[in-house]
Amino acid sequence: MIYLTEFFSAFLTAVMMENLLFTRAIDIPNLYKKRSFQQTLIVGALLTGIVTVSSIPAYFLNGLFKSHAAFVPYMTLSFLLLNGAVFLGFYFGIRRFLPKLFSLMEKFLPFYGVNCVTLGTLLIAARLSSGTKFLSFFGYCFGSGVGFTIALLIMWSIRQKMSLSHTPKTFRGLPITLIYLGIVSLAPVSYTHLTLPTILR
Repeated sequence: MIYLTEFFSAFLTAVMMENLLFTRAIDIPNLYKKRSFQQTLIVGALLTGIVTVSSIPAYFLNGLFKSHAAFVPYMTLSFLLLNGAVFLGFYFGIRRFLPKLFSLMEKFLPFYGVNCVTLGTLLIAARLSSGTKFLSFFGYCFGSGVGFTIALLIMWSIRQKMSLSHTPKTFRGLPITLIYLGIVSLAPVSYTHLTLPTILR
């Protein structure tokens, strides 16, 4: 029961507090491109799968780094290589067993597999895990992927509503995207029990 509590605690922390889409995903090419609900779910599922699978060997690597201080400077590079290896596994697995899905995602699959969301999640989980057990590490990474997917769906919903409204020509594209990202990203602040003036002070 204690282990499940640790898992769900880390999972909910990642889902509710880690605003992945709005803080670390701004640089992923084609992320904000208009797409269908199904495509949005596929992107979220792909990132969730990659970061969740990567978290298993990353946990043991993190233990090695923590026990040997000399290896710490190589943590980011190691996690990046690990992330890339897991992505390749997904890439060839999807191509072999899910050819229809592969043809749909082939053009932008690499950008969704190795990026600041997947790598950043592993690094943050490692930093938060000074003595953390495996289920907490795993739960945090899994929750981050789920939180990212939820954020993607929120963006999809906003896109649908904005397509029905008139946006001034100057604000179309990236400008209006950044504006509504800024507004929507304030929502998770409510979970921290802080008021806006406190944050701005």
